[in-house]
Amino acid sequence: MKGHDVNKLLIAIVGIPLVLVLIGVLIATSTDVLHPMTVDAAIQYLESQNYAVFSPAEFDLVAKEATTAKEATAQAAVETADSAVEAAEAAVIAAQIAAAKVDLFNSAVVYLLPDVTNVTITLTAGDTNVWSSWAEVVDSTNVTLSSKFALSAGYINDMYIFDHSAVDKVYSIELAYGANKTILGRMMWHTSYKDAVQIKSRHVPAGQTIYYRMMCSGANGATAKVGFRYFYE
Repeated sequence: MKGHDVNKLLIAIVGIPLVLVLIGVLIATSTDVLHPMTVDAAIQYLESQNYAVFSPAEFDLVAKEATTAKEATAQAAVETADSAVEAAEAAVIAAQIAAAKVDLFNSAVVYLLPDVTNVTITLTAGDTNVWSSWAEVVDSTNVTLSSKFALSAGYINDMYIFDHSAVDKVYSIELAYGANKTILGRMMWHTSYKDAVQIKSRHVPAGQTIYYRMMCSGANGATAKVGFRYFYE
């Protein structure tokens, strides 16, 4: 047999088994590629590596919950901001009202009761250091302070103190309006003082009855002669 024929035979004897082995390896490898691990196995593997694995429905739920939480947080922030704005606006309005009221007290045309010098208003206290019963404020000609606010709302600005029946004592008085006796103002003074006591009352609605009650520190049924200044809004 010639040399080159021997070489061909050796190549055939050695090469064919190698080819078969390579084909087997390729088949085995391709089997792994063509047949990967199952979905459950993949999930188990990922979870073993501390990954969070969601089904499509679970992912949608988680995403929805996250969106809802963000929306709730944003809404809460908006509501907080709205509340702050409302509080600031309320503060501004309150300041404007207060400023307007001060301006009104300082610039309004003032009226008097009594408005003539021969008429008086006499207020009577209860027992010593005890409030009297509520009574309407009325002058010696039966003109009431309420009548001055019958058609128009306004404020009581001052109460003038002209005289007292008690001496060296302290008087205290409350003014109120309506059946519920809504307090308009409170004053206290010593009998050594005879001048105007500022009331700067709350708003007096039109058509309300105006009452007083009074006490004195040292005399049952002590009296005081007074007058009032008032104005309209």
